[in-house]
Amino acid sequence: MNTDAPALAAPIPSPSPTPGNTPYHRLALERPGTARWWRPLATLGVTTGLALGGFGIAIVVFAVATIILSWEPTEGLADPRNPGDVLLLLGFIAIGVPAVVLGSRWGGGMRGAIHSVARRVRWGLLLRAASVVLPLYAVVLVGSFVLAPPTDLSWPPADGRLLAVLAVVLLLTPLQCAAEEYAFRALPQQVLGIWLRSPLWGILLPVPLFMIGHGYDWVGQIDLAVFAVCMGFLVWKSGGVELAIVVHTANNLVLFLLAPFSPSSLEQGAVPPEALLLSLPLTLGVTAGLALWVSRRHGLRFFEPVTSAGPRPTADLTGPTAVAEARV
Repeated sequence: MNTDAPALAAPIPSPSPTPGNTPYHRLALERPGTARWWRPLATLGVTTGLALGGFGIAIVVFAVATIILSWEPTEGLADPRNPGDVLLLLGFIAIGVPAVVLGSRWGGGMRGAIHSVARRVRWGLLLRAASVVLPLYAVVLVGSFVLAPPTDLSWPPADGRLLAVLAVVLLLTPLQCAAEEYAFRALPQQVLGIWLRSPLWGILLPVPLFMIGHGYDWVGQIDLAVFAVCMGFLVWKSGGVELAIVVHTANNLVLFLLAPFSPSSLEQGAVPPEALLLSLPLTLGVTAGLALWVSRRHGLRFFEPVTSAGPRPTADLTGPTAVAEARV
């Protein structure tokens, strides 16, 4: 087995991999009908159309909901104590889940291939990883919040609006994180994988787009870039989006649940350089831990991916190691 990281290949179509032994980013090549040169363009077009249509419907639905519930959003959607702000902030992004999943299928792809090499969401893998990663993030991020509290730390009013915020966060944060993983990791890898052999194209090219979508300074952008590369690697390594969704959700869920105690927490902008001393080791640590776990389960080397015919699992999750700053 090859122990080296995959090298960038020339941007030309390459022969189909062996059926039944295909990495995630090349799944379309298992069936000639889904590997035509125009399919990436069709997939992107259908996905974009579905996203725009979803946004249009969501604007009406969310507007009616906020009026009926008296959740008038603020300008900038930056108040973590306003359920209207949180609903719109997370809800609009969450639309990306059906847009990408349906766009991939209706654009000519195989059913379920956007999820994983198993052609489905591997819930067992997701839940077992979450059972370790979520508590780990809770301890690390809550501990950091307590030991180095924000300057605007305050107790929010214990009323119905706070309960509504917490309910919206619990419901929509996993969907928001899943949408970003499907849009910035899964979709690019699979559409570029039709044309290009190396997974590095699909891992690295979307990174600037992920960074542009956030308003942080250079410190925050470094953190986002490292996070994006690590999540892209996890998608390729594990053969699906599940582990990246778990990591992203663990980070954002804890931070959004803490946000009402720091009214300025949703504002993007300057990030102190020392924040990287926490976020980068955690991002790299959790990525390495999960990749090693996947390697043990499937009898693979570190830079060898799970394929569509991976070996029978041989080990249970013993615990990856563990990220911060909400990647919204």
